Amino acid sequence: MDQPVKRRRVVQAITGGIAVSLAGCLGDDDDDGGDTTDRNGDSGDGSEGLAYAFAPNTISIIDPAEGAVVDEITDGIDDNDWGDPQITADYSEIYVIEGSLDQVLAIDTESREVVAEVDIGPDATHMYHPNDDEIWAHSDGEGAFYVIETSSHEVTEIVDSGLEGEGHGKLLYHDDLGSTGYATNVNDPGAPVIDLDSYERSDFLEFGDDGGTHYKAYSPQTGLAYFEYGDETVVVDTDTNEIVDELAFAGGMYLTPDEELLGVLDGDEIRFLDATSDDSTELDSVTVEGGPDALRYYDDGDTMYGFTANTMNDEAAAIDLDSFDVVDTLAVGDIERPEDAHHLHRTGVAGDEYFLTPADADGFVAVVDMSTQEVVDHVDVEDGVDTIQYVGDSGTGYTGTIR
Repeated sequence: MDQPVKRRRVVQAITGGIAVSLAGCLGDDDDDGGDTTDRNGDSGDGSEGLAYAFAPNTISIIDPAEGAVVDEITDGIDDNDWGDPQITADYSEIYVIEGSLDQVLAIDTESREVVAEVDIGPDATHMYHPNDDEIWAHSDGEGAFYVIETSSHEVTEIVDSGLEGEGHGKLLYHDDLGSTGYATNVNDPGAPVIDLDSYERSDFLEFGDDGGTHYKAYSPQTGLAYFEYGDETVVVDTDTNEIVDELAFAGGMYLTPDEELLGVLDGDEIRFLDATSDDSTELDSVTVEGGPDALRYYDDGDTMYGFTANTMNDEAAAIDLDSFDVVDTLAVGDIERPEDAHHLHRTGVAGDEYFLTPADADGFVAVVDMSTQEVVDHVDVEDGVDTIQYVGDSGTGYTGTIR
């Protein structure tokens, strides 16, 4: 199928750092503002336990238990280019980046309607929820976070993060860190320190002379922060902001719900670190052939399992984290792969006992029952479906908590 590859799909690594290759149509830089026009959604029955699947021409609302689309939002959704979704801590709203218009849409999960369109800076990909009152969307074109007030759906602050006023960036935060956040930027050789209360870059932790930072994680049990820097992971003591270790591998980092293990994606290897150890001891590694990504977790009461959707084949893997073995592979459909891509990303989310991953090349969302490690449904949505948000308990993973 000739579905265009969205710009957030492709991440290319270059010597001395990381750069993000943004392919696709981007909108112009708009002024800050909010449009509170309601859109459709046929039901007001709420959304808890449902998943919102974002495709170019529809937002399909899926009931994983039924394996079916139970509602959809289509008004004004026309060849949209989705970035990160972010649900609020009370599950009342989903915010999602729409890249072609340089906007964030706010969706009321009770009425299942788009209730606001908020203009932000260009080339946004990632979005965060560091406190109950705010959503922070990162404009890669400006290297800045746009702070959206959830009560008014308006941009109230713009926080300059990147040193050069541009670059793909992320934000690390945790209740333990208070008003201190840490950013990453693929153009900057270190981590900007962000004051979340005064909305400014208060410091910069230098890791080297060139290159950039990308993935990040935090271990509450040790107070250590982890930053991907080139082909290494730099470990920082957040009490002192000093570098205490450098690990000879790097990639996406995912904390288990019990906060005891940190999974690090390293090619076809997933390295599992002891997140309770000041030495970041590597306990074991698991080979998952096919380019593992989007690592999520499920605890059945006896054993912790990891689930990951692959980028280079149509499979997902279930990993026993007691034995550190792949215990099953699952058919979850395929994604688009541009020929010149050095790195691909595939979305996967956990929702209660379900693992959900969209297959944009096949036009469906795969629903995996993590308790039985079985694919229970392929829910048809539309070619190009590549983003998903569950309404309910998603455990921990990419950001450590729901925030």
